[in-house]
Amino acid sequence: MSVLDALYQAILADPADDTPRLVYADALEDAGQPDRAGFVRGQVELARSAEWDPAWVRATFHDRPLISGSAWTLALSDLPAGVAWAQEAFRRGFPAAVRATNVPAFTAHADDLFGKYPIDSVELVGLRQEDIAVLDRCRWLGRVGRLVLPNGAGRALARRLLGLPGFGAVTDLRVGHVLSTESTAEVVLRSPVFPRLAALGYRDERTGRAMADGLGRLTRPARLRTLDLSGNRLTVEPLAPLLASPALAGVEVLDLGDNRLGPDGVRALAAAEPPALRALHLMGCRVDERGVGALAGSGLMVGLRVLNLNGNQLGPAAAKALAAAPAVAGLRTLDLTDNQLGDTGAVSLARSSHLAELLALDLAENGIGDAGAVALAQSATLGGLVALNLRMNPGIRPAARNRLFDRFGSRVLL
Repeated sequence: MSVLDALYQAILADPADDTPRLVYADALEDAGQPDRAGFVRGQVELARSAEWDPAWVRATFHDRPLISGSAWTLALSDLPAGVAWAQEAFRRGFPAAVRATNVPAFTAHADDLFGKYPIDSVELVGLRQEDIAVLDRCRWLGRVGRLVLPNGAGRALARRLLGLPGFGAVTDLRVGHVLSTESTAEVVLRSPVFPRLAALGYRDERTGRAMADGLGRLTRPARLRTLDLSGNRLTVEPLAPLLASPALAGVEVLDLGDNRLGPDGVRALAAAEPPALRALHLMGCRVDERGVGALAGSGLMVGLRVLNLNGNQLGPAAAKALAAAPAVAGLRTLDLTDNQLGDTGAVSLARSSHLAELLALDLAENGIGDAGAVALAQSATLGGLVALNLRMNPGIRPAARNRLFDRFGSRVLL
């Protein structure tokens, strides 16, 4: 057995431990595979990093293949019929995420799959009642840390699935919307899986508020650090009780994108000031200048490191409000894509004295022209940017583009 083979067996024996992975990367380097070694090290670092850390920001804007593993996907072995690699198959440097469209086939080949790969993420598509007993006999469920139900599940199926004792290691649960109902939300919250969850994603397009209501009724803090309720048609009515509940006490990353919050919902969020919140995603939430003003002047903003206001059609006044707010000084990533900021909004941001710690500023698709681009290039506070995204701003002409490249080099995206 070669050194690489022995190290790989150590990874399979304890997939949760990063040490064998990093030693494996060193061995790859010694074996003349520096690119593969760098990929393993990079993914391990990203897994330890929050989305506002420099390594994650850099990868997001300049090295997406490091996140997705796409450069190594073609080298993956084919899997048995009914099982495929997930869209982003690599986790911490190795193929570990699979998508099962045929549960009996998945369990029949589980010994081979888990014996060859450090699998810890499973998507179950087209799950049926009769599949539960088959899954219950699979001895590898204890390796699954991330469980994804892309099409959701009805009440009875969800209860049986999440009640399986084998899923004792699941800390990340994602439930889709096709089959999910109001009662599915209740099942998730009452399941033995929920108290262990660090991350929960839940979507139910038909009712929208069932999960928000259920979380809002919790009387004890949850362990959740990431909560994704995007695409649920939420309004301020169910959002307000949730924001005041113990469920959000430890949440660091909150995604409320594609909901119907409006300025009232954003004001409720700003007033609640969830204490641990560091990343807030409000893409397409019908936020207007009033909502942005409430955020900018709130104590919530002081703790934020990531603010995503993509696709809210805000206009330059909102950019001015953010730029003038001392509380934005903690931001590391600010996404204002598709907000009609124009040159006026870009100039306000460029002249802000509060954005010196910003690592990423996303101003794509904002109707910015030469005046805004030159102001950004001359900004006294934006020199620390890892990424300045100005794509889809066709009004920026060559001379202004050159000014940007002179200031930011490859850090500017045009």
